[in-house]
Amino acid sequence: MSDGFRFGHRLRVRWGECDMQGIVFNPHYMMYFDVAFTEYWRVLGLPYPAAFLADGCDTFMVASAVNYRDAARFDDEIDILVRTAYFGTTSFRMVFSILREGGVLVDGTATYVVGDRVTRAPRVLPARLVAAVEAYEVEAPARKVAG
Repeated sequence: MSDGFRFGHRLRVRWGECDMQGIVFNPHYMMYFDVAFTEYWRVLGLPYPAAFLADGCDTFMVASAVNYRDAARFDDEIDILVRTAYFGTTSFRMVFSILREGGVLVDGTATYVVGDRVTRAPRVLPARLVAAVEAYEVEAPARKVAG
């Protein structure tokens, strides 16, 4: 993998994801990020949502950014790369990159807060989540600096 990514998920673009221009309709890239997010946690041994529910919590996206560089088209095979780039006290940031034949089409970030399943009140990141990510990633996620 490239740019510090260890995990990638391959997907073939389906006809229904394309717009009248014959390219992937912009919102579908966020769906692709979400598919890869789910597969990332499965590889780490923390299948979403079951592993989070076992800790009485869930993840809630609070921010996202997407940069469009080129477009995917029907039947393209794309690779969605994912890594955890940052840990806060109650949040973490994921970085995504979508490639076709090695060239970056789209990249972006998503920040999630871990919260109580019922009240959605922020909770400290589960230790097993942090440990699993740190054991897996090529580059350790940045950490919130105390102070």
